[in-house]
Amino acid sequence: MNRMLRIGQFARRTGLSIRTLRFYDAVDVLRPAEVDPRNGYRHYALQQLVSARRVVALRRLGLELEEIRQALTSDASEREVLVAARARLERSILRQSTQLSELDSRLALSDLALADAPIEVRREPSRWVASVADRLSAASEVAELFVELRRALGWRSAGREGVLWHRCAGEGGLSAEAFVEVPCSTRARGRMTVFELPAAEVASIRTVDDEAPAELGYRALRAWMHREGQTLQGPKRELALPAEPGWLEIAFPFRAVAAG
Repeated sequence: MNRMLRIGQFARRTGLSIRTLRFYDAVDVLRPAEVDPRNGYRHYALQQLVSARRVVALRRLGLELEEIRQALTSDASEREVLVAARARLERSILRQSTQLSELDSRLALSDLALADAPIEVRREPSRWVASVADRLSAASEVAELFVELRRALGWRSAGREGVLWHRCAGEGGLSAEAFVEVPCSTRARGRMTVFELPAAEVASIRTVDDEAPAELGYRALRAWMHREGQTLQGPKRELALPAEPGWLEIAFPFRAVAAG
């Protein structure tokens, strides 16, 4: 003879509240074995304790009620539901991990406005340039490199010009290369070299051509590189903007960080 438990007894044995058991009955997740037609009292069979414990375990894993109903039909169905739930959880963890990384990057900024700085990603074409490179004691000395470069050229370039920073402050000294775009037939002379600056994917930001705002631009780009999982592919570039006097563009050539 099967022993029956009243709803209160069943609640104490399973750890589920009477209210929850009534709800599970209403939504067809865990229905009582018998309901007394005279008074509506619910009675549960002892073997239903196993189902109740499965319901508790599945709810703790975050499964929806519809998934639990399906899981209770058979072991095969439960495995199918658990595989789908695991895949969903993995996607959620990945999404939250990305959010956590973005939060860390934002918290690392002393000026939180940097996190919203507009950063453009584009393909920068290759170009022939003439350049003069040297180690510097201060960033302002790059102006002297341009004087030397233009003297060597004997004319002012009509193309783009800028600076390649091979080593920035905090990286063991300053090392810079002033460059101007030139025809590929330009001949090198003195300390001036002529070469093809390679094409590259760059992340860039426009900023006022002044030390403090430029530093904020560098920090915003470094935060973007970290957030997007990218690494530098060559020297950082500062490009003059002739159409916007007093402004410059900072560009980081990048590639994806190798996995593993």
